[in-house]
Amino acid sequence: MKKPLRIIHVEDSEEDSSLVNELLLREGLACVIDRVENREQLVDLLMRDECDLVLSDCTLPHFTGFRALEITSALKPRVPFIFVSGTLGEEAAIESLRNGATDYVLKSRISRLIPAVRRALAETEEKAMRRTLEERLQQARRLQAASTVAGGVAHDIKNILLGIQHDVFMLAKEHEHSQHALELIIRINEASDHGSKLMLKLLAFARQSQAHLTLINAYQHVNDFIGTLKDLLPQSVELTTPVSKELPPLFADPEHINRMLTNLIQNAREALPQGGKIKLSVELVQFDAVLPNGPELENISYISLQVEDDGIGMDEATRLRVFEPFFTTKSPNRNPGMGLPEVFGLMRIHNGLIDIRSEPGRGTIVSLFFQLPRNSVTATELVKRIPSIQMLEPL
Repeated sequence: MKKPLRIIHVEDSEEDSSLVNELLLREGLACVIDRVENREQLVDLLMRDECDLVLSDCTLPHFTGFRALEITSALKPRVPFIFVSGTLGEEAAIESLRNGATDYVLKSRISRLIPAVRRALAETEEKAMRRTLEERLQQARRLQAASTVAGGVAHDIKNILLGIQHDVFMLAKEHEHSQHALELIIRINEASDHGSKLMLKLLAFARQSQAHLTLINAYQHVNDFIGTLKDLLPQSVELTTPVSKELPPLFADPEHINRMLTNLIQNAREALPQGGKIKLSVELVQFDAVLPNGPELENISYISLQVEDDGIGMDEATRLRVFEPFFTTKSPNRNPGMGLPEVFGLMRIHNGLIDIRSEPGRGTIVSLFFQLPRNSVTATELVKRIPSIQMLEPL
């Protein structure tokens, strides 16, 4: 059910404000109108509550509509502002539009208010949609640039590591009877292995990781890997596993699936410093109607691998950066920040989609969506309808 409009009406006449309320309701615009008469009341409402629209008379006993416009433009620049006045002359009306008013309506022609409100709300929604698309495009460009750099860096690291590994092998032969030398060699070799794993993550993010795709039973594969995943968790974290379902086979790289699940479980563990629950599920899903500013989703079924935790969660600013290489909210010496970027790259290799939903204090849900092979047979009763995803990754 759509929420009612939150409207602030700068008006000293309670009768006029009630008339506007009745007119909007009669035309099917459910709304909640808060009437204010002075600067303090207007500032308090704008600072305290969300607002969809401001209507304002031009002249009040101790306030003016032009001052209300200035305050609204400063505090809520994206909220449309419409003058509803009986004293607004032509010159003043033109000046109000120059100063940022969305529209103006004379009280003697109050019937114009409805189309003015609808037009203002539509324009605001269109601007919001455009901003969302622009933000998504900028994010896509940043990730694409990072992907290109990561690929080049990974190949350079690979060449360096090959040289180190060769030298370690030669040192081991030269000093096989020196205990101290052997200890140093072991440490160098461990550091080299760590670098090799980081290189693989960079290559995955850059979409240059080799994939060996085969048909697998998603539920059975995840169930077989549960033991390994549980070994990653302390006793204070409970991992619940999926219920067996008759799902169609998935065309994927089994090793890639394991790497992605490992990264997601490790991230979920980090979000549960005091312990908690992690739920891993495998489902057959289909998306509901796509929003105009949402990702392009095909009208087909997907297999969803989902990891949900009840941990600390993250704010929107953090959520939008989680796929950036080396971005982390933890100490850099604890985590190189390549877990989700690796998942990002591996999902691109699989032409898959990622959805991340999270709120501070309410946990995080990461969903991986894999397209089924062509001509897959799916039982209708097994398909779960879900909302469109918030974030389309990969590009």
